[in-house]
Amino acid sequence: MSIAEHALVIDSHTHILPDEFKRDRARAAAADATFAALFADARARTASADDLLSSMDAANVDASVAAGYGWTDQGIARLANDHTLEAATRHPGRIVPFCSVNPLWGEAAAREVRRCAELGARGIGELHPDTQGFADAGPKTLARLAPLMEAAKSYKLPVLVHASEPVGHTYPGKGTFTPERVLALAQAYPANTFIFAHFGGGLPFYAAMPEVAETLRNVYFDSAAQPLLYRPAAYTASVAGAGPERLLFGSDFPLVSQERALQAARAARLGSGYEAAALSGNAAFLFGLTHHSGRQ
Repeated sequence: MSIAEHALVIDSHTHILPDEFKRDRARAAAADATFAALFADARARTASADDLLSSMDAANVDASVAAGYGWTDQGIARLANDHTLEAATRHPGRIVPFCSVNPLWGEAAAREVRRCAELGARGIGELHPDTQGFADAGPKTLARLAPLMEAAKSYKLPVLVHASEPVGHTYPGKGTFTPERVLALAQAYPANTFIFAHFGGGLPFYAAMPEVAETLRNVYFDSAAQPLLYRPAAYTASVAGAGPERLLFGSDFPLVSQERALQAARAARLGSGYEAAALSGNAAFLFGLTHHSGRQ
């Protein structure tokens, strides 16, 4: 049973980066297309592990998943992955490390995932289909993801994928990986566990369709950046469509502060059981976390 009632708060979607990425944005942007798309503007927020921990203390968050971005450069990916793994080693129980690769690297992506898994990675992602080149979600494209998906399956690592809404306002990072393409990825790899960010671009709202619900058996949705995208009612709609056991609280820190994201989540008034599932129980189950927060 993935719904657990306890007092923990687990943020399933945050990001940290090495300090050198902030010091030399131009160099990182020249090397990596995803970094350029998200952070070439000096006003775009980045965060260190210390920034994340300070935020967690202020917002009473017990543990945070530190994810990467959808890197297009293998050197950038390895540097970022090592930074996250090292931060998790220094702060066990508080920072839960993910590693990120471009799935189109094929066996090279699988090797990096295996390396990171042996060093403690609990998941893969965030992947960015548009900048990484697999947003069309066609059969030939999705077949190229097989080495990564096999590695993820063998290590029981969930795969976090950026998803976008087909309607609404534009913003940096909004892409074309919309619900029908998100669903195609889940259908192509039914034995893998996925987390689709940003409420899957709205996919859980279609889960009342039996064929969609069948595909979503191994799929979770996070609420990353909800205050910038949806009213708190999105939580209620996701629970009604996909079920309370499929929802993970995520802030998308540092894009959205953890305190703001938590306030919005609680404003949804899901009820104590469903709220506890979204804020901690489902994540604890998915990532194999204990009920110890790791705080001193």
